[in-house]
Amino acid sequence: MVLLALCLLVLLSNYLDRLHTTNVKNSISTMYEDRLIVEDYILKMTTNVYQIRELLNSDIEYSQKDIAVSNLTLDFKNIFIVYSKTRLTKTEKATAVELIANFRKLERILLNNKNVPVIYTDKILSNLNKLSAIQLNESKLIMEQVESQYATIKTSSHFAFAIIIIILMVLQVLVFSGDSLIP
Repeated sequence: MVLLALCLLVLLSNYLDRLHTTNVKNSISTMYEDRLIVEDYILKMTTNVYQIRELLNSDIEYSQKDIAVSNLTLDFKNIFIVYSKTRLTKTEKATAVELIANFRKLERILLNNKNVPVIYTDKILSNLNKLSAIQLNESKLIMEQVESQYATIKTSSHFAFAIIIIILMVLQVLVFSGDSLIP
């Protein structure tokens, strides 16, 4: 009976360790795929907006400026499409909707007037900064979850090890006590 309990405890401990390891692995994968990669998309979009701003304020010939701005806006939209396909929180979705609305306003203004006030790019950059801050907060939450799961793994392993030691001590006492369990 005691050996059966010992075997079941070892199997349960092994199962829990595998389950917790899978959870930690998934959290790390989420951190990479949904946070670090997305932060790269945000950085690329931010760079595009700054480049658009610089081009609009430059003395470059109009036709070259127009082509460069068109390429940057196309690149921004393509990155945004990829970004929007990632797993986003409700706050991220709301901010992304606001971001693309502000970007479309900028595009409409660019069609009518090449002298765009800085306020339009500032709004877009503000949205991108907000998205970046959300990424940081979500990453912190994921790390806290991983640390919590690791602590749970560690605690359950220590508990299982303590139970095994107690069972082995009880077995040793029974074996060496000299009292027979069978009369």
